[in-house]
Amino acid sequence: MKRENIVQLLILLLSIILILFANYYPTTPSGDNVEKISINTVLLSIGCSILAVVIINFVEYHITLPEVNFMKVINSWKLVSIFKTRQEMNTVTNKLLLKSEELDIAALGASGFINYQGDVLKTRLQKGLKIRFLIPHKESDFIAQREKDEMAQEGSIKKAISDLVEWVRITKKELNLSDSAIQIREYSCLPIDSIMRIDSNLFTGPFMVKKKSQLTMSYQYKKGGDGYEYYKKYFEEIWNDDNITNPIELG
Repeated sequence: MKRENIVQLLILLLSIILILFANYYPTTPSGDNVEKISINTVLLSIGCSILAVVIINFVEYHITLPEVNFMKVINSWKLVSIFKTRQEMNTVTNKLLLKSEELDIAALGASGFINYQGDVLKTRLQKGLKIRFLIPHKESDFIAQREKDEMAQEGSIKKAISDLVEWVRITKKELNLSDSAIQIREYSCLPIDSIMRIDSNLFTGPFMVKKKSQLTMSYQYKKGGDGYEYYKKYFEEIWNDDNITNPIELG
């Protein structure tokens, strides 16, 4: 038992003892028991006061304080939402993309994302949107393993990565974009978490076994909190590490 709980228990016992002692003294006044009634009142008052303090402390320590600490963590990390699936998350990201200025994505191809939001991205690119894609090397053994882990068709993730690179190449040429407007780098390490940063909002989630990427849970963090800063820094460290990443030439 924790020391705080032992102290509270002892104080509770003291209050009960005082209240029980108070019951030994009469409560009905008569000529010779006025002093005993006064003792009854004093003991009862002290006992009830101590009991009230114990109850307040119990509520604060076991109910209020944990709730306060929980909210401190939420506010510190600026956790905005938790989505059961990335499909659910997409309802939020799709709205943010309409006014996006910066977009960072670490994913395993993002074929569905390009199919549904490709036109929106092109429109935003023409208005100054900056995009960076961070993808695993398509020939990596980890990709073949990931296809098994999420029970995907053999070669599907590899194809999704190739399709993304081709989309970036065609889009850059079609819109006559500068090299800084849209960039793509590949890395050779284990696939990192799914990361999507849209301006001041960052979304991330794991890659799970026996779950396709779109059916995996995700978290949304807001700029200014520990979560946003943590994953933004993580993305930047991998992006800028020439030992594990290299740019894909787009022509």
